[in-house]
Amino acid sequence: MKKKILLLNFPWKKLYIRDYYCSKISKGNYINAPIDLVMQSWTLNTGEFDLALIDGVVDNKTPEEILQDIQSYNPDLIIWLIGSASLHEDKIFLKRLLDLDFEVFLTWDILITESDKFMKDYPKLKGVITNFIGKGIYHYLRWEEDQMDAIVIRNWSEIKKYPENKDRFFSVNIPTQELFIQKKYRMPFVRKYPFATTIMTYGCPFKCSFCIMSKLWYQERTLEEMVKELDYMKELWVKEILFLDQTLWINRENFKKLLHIMIEKKYNFGRFWFSRVDVMDKETMLLMKQAGCHTIRFGVESGNEFILKTYWKWYNLEIIRNGIKTAKESWLNLLWTFILWLPEETFEMAKETIKFSTELWLDYASFNFAVPRYGTDLRAEAEEKWLIDSSIDTMDQSWNTIVMWSRHMTIHEVEKLRKLAIRSFYLRPSYLINRIRKLKSWTEFKENLINAINLFKDTFWKWN
Repeated sequence: MKKKILLLNFPWKKLYIRDYYCSKISKGNYINAPIDLVMQSWTLNTGEFDLALIDGVVDNKTPEEILQDIQSYNPDLIIWLIGSASLHEDKIFLKRLLDLDFEVFLTWDILITESDKFMKDYPKLKGVITNFIGKGIYHYLRWEEDQMDAIVIRNWSEIKKYPENKDRFFSVNIPTQELFIQKKYRMPFVRKYPFATTIMTYGCPFKCSFCIMSKLWYQERTLEEMVKELDYMKELWVKEILFLDQTLWINRENFKKLLHIMIEKKYNFGRFWFSRVDVMDKETMLLMKQAGCHTIRFGVESGNEFILKTYWKWYNLEIIRNGIKTAKESWLNLLWTFILWLPEETFEMAKETIKFSTELWLDYASFNFAVPRYGTDLRAEAEEKWLIDSSIDTMDQSWNTIVMWSRHMTIHEVEKLRKLAIRSFYLRPSYLINRIRKLKSWTEFKENLINAINLFKDTFWKWN
């Protein structure tokens, strides 16, 4: 009989996005398939296991309903994705699950650096996955100890660590996308469903000091395997794909080859990608548009030169403006992310960032709250400057909790910034007219409307 393996994303009261070591509370109504579980599904997609997915967040189920579902399936092993934003609640349910004697492996950002402490705090916890593209769990299930990687396990009273593979390329099977596309994952820029989530690369070679991605060993997927997955998605009638790579276009030759293959094979997927303004060019963006890309996300983070330099973004406002000009000339929609409340930022600097966002003619802007994630240089800075209690491990970048103090701003000012950012960017008449004009489907219109309602409720009612 095949061993039953459960991929678990557990629900609580809020719409938690636990994804790629950056958990947060959704600021609207959006939530994508958690890439951590998507990629773990490929290592188990060998025909040797009975694989199931329970995502109580997107299914909007209660903890008690999920517990009943788990007991009904009765898995031999659970791979559970937890996160910093929901950690207080996750710990409560973890104890209940372990008391029922389920074999549980956890994956989450803090476990990359703090796995020993977590294993000691929970003596019944079987193990931890420290890299979601690793094959450690597969080899653990087959007990091929000499091939285990990126995993920490409890072997009787001993806790054993197996380091991650640091080859340049990682080889994967095809993820079991059929488990995920049947769920109601959604994003405001999705035009048709079902939509899937995948990656071509892992980590990021850039060194932004606030970002956990800079601490992950950068690896690439082979072009051949990426094409195999795209062929499989086409068989599943996938309409849109979210590529969660943190910085596309590092391996320019491979990326261009993939774009040409997408065009030649006529996949007809809608696509959205992540990248940086200083690594893209017009030729590539036009090729992306031809290959089906309609939206690209850039992590701009600040409209202040001092902040960009201090936190190691290594580009300036002129490069940002040139990047948006090139993207607009390529007819791509733009989502840019901004970070406020960094330790060295003043209230006036933050206002510069908000003003800058309104000058760029973006389609979407995501304003986030700086959080000192474990393993980042920002965490080290915050602890060194006594801006955070070193024991704090629950945090959320979506403005719901404040765990790190600022050197130059008050809590009252951050509340003002939150409302100012949303009002200044999203309530401009010119923005609203342009956004409505660019909507391409009834599905996209509904997603935009629902996300707008949720964003405004969270911003202007919650903070009163």
